[in-house]
Amino acid sequence: MKRIFLAGLFVSSLCFVEPAYADLQATITARQKVFGVEHIDPKTGDLPKDKVLFSWISNSTFAAAIEGRIIYLDTYVTRLEVESGRTPIVIKDMVDLAPQSILLGHGHGDHADNAAYIAGKTGARIYATAETCGVMVQDLQRMQNDPAIMNDAVAKLDSSAKIDCVSVTSAGSTPGTEILQLDVLEPNACVIAFRHLHSVAVPPDTSFPPTPVKIILDPRDAELFPKGVALTPDEKAPSPATGQMNLETAGKPGGGESLFFSFILRSGSHFSFVWHNSAGALKEGKGQGWDGTPEDGRRIVAILKALPPTDLHMGTASSGNFTNNGLRDLIQYQEALKPKIYIPNHLTTGTATREASSMSVYAGYLKQLDLMNMPREQRPVVRWLIDPTDYLKPIVFDTADAIWENPKKAGLIDHLCKQPGGEVHFD
Repeated sequence: MKRIFLAGLFVSSLCFVEPAYADLQATITARQKVFGVEHIDPKTGDLPKDKVLFSWISNSTFAAAIEGRIIYLDTYVTRLEVESGRTPIVIKDMVDLAPQSILLGHGHGDHADNAAYIAGKTGARIYATAETCGVMVQDLQRMQNDPAIMNDAVAKLDSSAKIDCVSVTSAGSTPGTEILQLDVLEPNACVIAFRHLHSVAVPPDTSFPPTPVKIILDPRDAELFPKGVALTPDEKAPSPATGQMNLETAGKPGGGESLFFSFILRSGSHFSFVWHNSAGALKEGKGQGWDGTPEDGRRIVAILKALPPTDLHMGTASSGNFTNNGLRDLIQYQEALKPKIYIPNHLTTGTATREASSMSVYAGYLKQLDLMNMPREQRPVVRWLIDPTDYLKPIVFDTADAIWENPKKAGLIDHLCKQPGGEVHFD
């Protein structure tokens, strides 16, 4: 579905110098909406320096505040209404939040839509694959040539705006062979990223039966969104309605080339988390666009095991392999990472997991853990997300809490996190 939004919702002039919003009150309001009034300084818009906060925007998209530094993990919004609705956020909120950076797990539209527009408005730096960086440049140029955007006095982009995009991996690279330390959150946190595998269907794994889960959609949808009431304009119409604009991404080439991100704070108890919006077939070493071998999967598993101990795993619950192998691939990522806590993503769009099917997937996840005989003591604490109940509900972690302490962390920071912008070597 084409992502088309109402430009007329902008009510104040959008002008950025650095990735910091010039309209302070608009930024404060947006941050209070996304991260909670209790976490925002009402005069400055600042966030706590001793906490990490996440706010689920939908699908695999989160706004994150890491010791006061705001980033987006993906930028797509499921059913982004022209006014606040099921997904209680509009594009103005995403711009007003004034993110410093945007991290894209991969370039498909259900992850990267809106990214070029937000970056063009805010100056936020994008971190993506080389292929997706190229597409982001094309997306911004298209939008700068779109009359529906440029003729709107408030929503228009600056004609001189450019995309600042860091290529985490080179074009056509082999998964797991290029590992980069990003400067995105320095000096607060070390961020390590590498290409892994996008989900793909592989033959059923005979080592355990498939997950017996029936996806049940939310029966409220018929009442919440009656048939015939469009949430977006008819994409087959010859032109968008007055005041509306198209913020989708072209998504090609390289849309399926996926990145895995690992974060560890340099201060406090060294809170750590990982985020990825797809999960490939590690056992077979295959992913969308990568017809690999088990060796490719083993290479990625070795990296996952070598990363700093993982406190929080934010990983996809949707997979192109769901029909054949359930949530096997996700759990094999967890077997390597051994996280303390699991928060799912990719719950509102994608293969098998659509809007309001969250609890069905949760049941499947728990059953899959049993089928794969994961010991109870190794299973993460689950903080499941439900659409639309959990949108924009702050998830807060105290970075000084002793629960995150692990003697391995400080040593790994010194060993792995030596050169922001440079390659990481596990030896």
